[in-house]
Amino acid sequence: MSTFIFLRHAHSAANLTGTLTGHLPGVALSPRGVRESKALVQRIGNVQIDHIRLSPIERCALTIDPWIHSRHSRTLTSFAIDDGFSEIDFGRWSGRKLSSLRKEPLWRDIQERPSIVTFPGGESFRGAQKRAFQSFNNLCEMRGDKTFLVVSHSDTIKLLLSKILSLTLDSFQSLQIDPASFSIVRSHKNNFSLTTMNNSGALKDLLHK
Repeated sequence: MSTFIFLRHAHSAANLTGTLTGHLPGVALSPRGVRESKALVQRIGNVQIDHIRLSPIERCALTIDPWIHSRHSRTLTSFAIDDGFSEIDFGRWSGRKLSSLRKEPLWRDIQERPSIVTFPGGESFRGAQKRAFQSFNNLCEMRGDKTFLVVSHSDTIKLLLSKILSLTLDSFQSLQIDPASFSIVRSHKNNFSLTTMNNSGALKDLLHK
């Protein structure tokens, strides 16, 4: 049985200011996010993590760096950036305030019918789900029962979980993934079960429930 731990990045400066940043560079963690990233050293602790995959966007690396540089990371077999787990490309919406975007006609479709939405000059929800699920499948094809830690983004994790659980894409907005939270999926003979979602506890406790 393999275990997939999806970790949303810690609270970012963009979360603090209510800005949709997407792929924009140079977005650091907020003071709260820095505390959350440091707390992950103990929250992950000495749980054996065999493989880490993370989004190429800086806030994901900043989130996991304290644990990576701790004595607990000695069990790692591989660590790699995977574009498939990146944030959605919001195109021309990137860098804009959410308070302004909520007034756009497209906002209602984003909330109610995301399956038909492509961001202006950017990516569709359907396309983002497809590339994230392909990266997930690549991990599933690795031999042996391993524990994977995937550091990604709220929408990307929600899109993945909805696909893994055979939910419709239009229902993915009903899921909630908070900063620095764990969501855990176990696989056995191509069957998947969600054992934890949006949890801010200690990983050791969550894995032994």
